Amino acid sequence: MRIWDLRRGDDEDDRTNPHGRGLRSLVFSAALEFNYLKAPLGFLALFVAPAVVIGLVPPVAVSYGFVLLNAPALAGGSLIVTPPLFLFLAALAFWLSRPLFTAAWNNFWHLHYSLVLPLLVVVRELLRSALERVQGRSLTAVQLDRNRRICAVFAAAISIAAGLLVAAIGEVTLRIGLGDIIELRWQALATAALSNAAVVLGLAAAAESLYWIWRELSLNAAVADWIPAPPIAETATVRVAHLSDLHVVGERYGYRMEAGTDGPRGNRVIRRAFRRLAAIHATQPLDRVLITGDITDAGTRAEWAEFLDAMRGCPELRSRLSLVPGNHDLNIIDRGNPGRLDLPWSAGQSLRKLRVVLALDRLGGDRCHVVEPDGAGLGPSLSEFLRQGRRVALLRELAERGSLRGRREMARVWQAMFPLVEPPPPGASYGVILLNSNARSHFALTNAIGVVGPAQLRALRRVLQNSRHSWLVLLHHQVVEYPSRAASLRERIGLALINAPDLVAVLAPHASRLIVLHGHRHRDWIGLCGDIVLCSAPSTALGGDSADGYRGTFHVHQFATMGNGSIRLTKTERIFV
Repeated sequence: MRIWDLRRGDDEDDRTNPHGRGLRSLVFSAALEFNYLKAPLGFLALFVAPAVVIGLVPPVAVSYGFVLLNAPALAGGSLIVTPPLFLFLAALAFWLSRPLFTAAWNNFWHLHYSLVLPLLVVVRELLRSALERVQGRSLTAVQLDRNRRICAVFAAAISIAAGLLVAAIGEVTLRIGLGDIIELRWQALATAALSNAAVVLGLAAAAESLYWIWRELSLNAAVADWIPAPPIAETATVRVAHLSDLHVVGERYGYRMEAGTDGPRGNRVIRRAFRRLAAIHATQPLDRVLITGDITDAGTRAEWAEFLDAMRGCPELRSRLSLVPGNHDLNIIDRGNPGRLDLPWSAGQSLRKLRVVLALDRLGGDRCHVVEPDGAGLGPSLSEFLRQGRRVALLRELAERGSLRGRREMARVWQAMFPLVEPPPPGASYGVILLNSNARSHFALTNAIGVVGPAQLRALRRVLQNSRHSWLVLLHHQVVEYPSRAASLRERIGLALINAPDLVAVLAPHASRLIVLHGHRHRDWIGLCGDIVLCSAPSTALGGDSADGYRGTFHVHQFATMGNGSIRLTKTERIFV
């Protein structure tokens, strides 16, 4: 009698499965194996250091300006400060301090999206959960949407009060003594910087919360289920396969991180999905194959190699493929140990980004273009962009040795390349926009919260304003909470796109000309946020409906494009594999 078949997996495959052992056991295990040296280093790098930079800017600027204005007097001379001379000296001080101002601005947004907005989302979802419990289970979509608005306003009001309280407690320091700077008295500098940062972030939280209240009261963007409309005569049709959350593993008998041995083994379900796609395409051709993130399970080299090998066997699909990265592709924890985190500057973080870039380059680098920084239009293709200057040599250094120069170059590439835009090919009336919705922070263990940053939003707005045709907009994270109360509080908080209202505000004026496709939550849902059509895909590997177990699923959508640039979803089909 055989004791055990190793191909079935064992307990080690369930180390990161919250459903098998239970979430409490997973948290306890991670706490025991947590790296308590990396944790404070990561906290210093992600929160304390950005706060110090933000807090140093006001006193350094004031002190530096004071030194410039009084330099002649300090040298024994005299100076009459006229307004033009004052402006000149202020401009000179700003120019000389630009690196510090730039760093402060970038760190401000980083802290805003990794600290301020997540706390606002936590309060909002706690209030929503409590309100839904009081009201009971029989809630309609209209009532759920009203609850969302009410709780968002109350959460914003709480955030305003907390932000003003923090700002009032903090003490603004606009001057730093020259002795502190010259002699590097770290305690005095850090105290002044952190106090200033508390004031800045407190006031920013209050201002952002006021903006949230205004947005909730002014935007007519109720969330509802999509209802098929009658077919439209004499319109061009587009057939699109929408896959998401493939969670490709790198071992023949490997299991997924979250599902463990409860889920499918290896990549057979992915290969079946691609075979099914090829058969569908042979019968009725597909115009596009879109994958909205979590292509791999942990972003490892072997997983990406498995995915690229699978695509090599489907040339008819490969030429139609577009993809965006998901949080698992940029995973920050050890695949078998959730207590072992990467440091933010580690080579592993950069290598996972590099693997995404290499896949995008190989599967569609000549089709997608970066957006010019000045907003003048589309820049070079991704393939051309990646080969500018010494970029190839630096990225090879990263791949071969994990070099510091390669990591810095990868950070610059990652910051500049999104959103990627695939303009309409000849004869087509629609294009594709690829967004990166993954947050920089370690707020959740697998970067599960999402952010579409200010630079991406500005570029997206320019692309939509400067075009008159239709767009398919791809990102990984869901844009809105689904109109049901079934989602757990852990899902609502830990998997949220924390600045979703910012994205909705950019998309809403062009709602008739775009369709948004995403994955992340493994939910099979098609709905509306105001007039914006949202297509949420289940997992191609793990399914999306608990009643179906872990049965892989994807969608085939049919869109109608019209001469005025508008696009409509007319039909959708759920495919099981």
